Amino acid sequence: MKKLHYKDLFVTHRAFWALERRAKHYDTYMKEVKDWKKWPESVDVFEIEKLLRFVPKWEMHLRVKDPSKVYTIYQDIRPIVTKTKNLKLESTNLDAELKDDISKIFDTIAPCSEKGYESSDCSKILHTILPHLIVMWDLKIREGVLGTETKKVGSQYASEFLPLMQTELREALTICMENRKLTFQDAVVYVRNSCGYETLPKLVDEYNYVIHTKHEEFASYLKEIKKQNKIEDEEYQRLTLKL
Repeated sequence: MKKLHYKDLFVTHRAFWALERRAKHYDTYMKEVKDWKKWPESVDVFEIEKLLRFVPKWEMHLRVKDPSKVYTIYQDIRPIVTKTKNLKLESTNLDAELKDDISKIFDTIAPCSEKGYESSDCSKILHTILPHLIVMWDLKIREGVLGTETKKVGSQYASEFLPLMQTELREALTICMENRKLTFQDAVVYVRNSCGYETLPKLVDEYNYVIHTKHEEFASYLKEIKKQNKIEDEEYQRLTLKL
């Protein structure tokens, strides 16, 4: 896997907003609709309903007839969520205990749909609850990163996918620190400030999404901004190679 340069995150963030018309739904839910004072300890059924209205705006796979069912499921994972709520992917230690915790909450949430085990939607739900720790994925991202779409359960997410995302994110931050002579925390702030102050796992998701899920559209996007001299040659070549 080629190293992730922090400037790649800037390009893919802009591309994500240019190519994905549904992007606005995330900001609306996370910044306007969601009552953060209730998460994670004081979640009620109304908050669960708001969450379940948001997820299908991205994909129509998730089917939940009774939000109280998900509320009950959430109560089972709430102690783990509360324990991990302040962890950040870029700085946390993904040790065996944490991987086990993430695997447990993943495999508890994923089967809540009437249609069965929904891995992609589960990652979206967990990201909205733990936005600084959980990176979303989908079928094409799993295939692109892990080599197969069939790796979709909690243990594979926690022990294979998330550590790879952490490694890439740390590589990007290291390059930023070296290039801009910043401390680790200042590099985090710089990258986030340059991309609408999204969380770093969200920026990694946007990168994965345009590289793997919006592959052809992103290739065309790169060619267009290259014609307009809106991307440096080095960045263009690096991202083109990743396609």
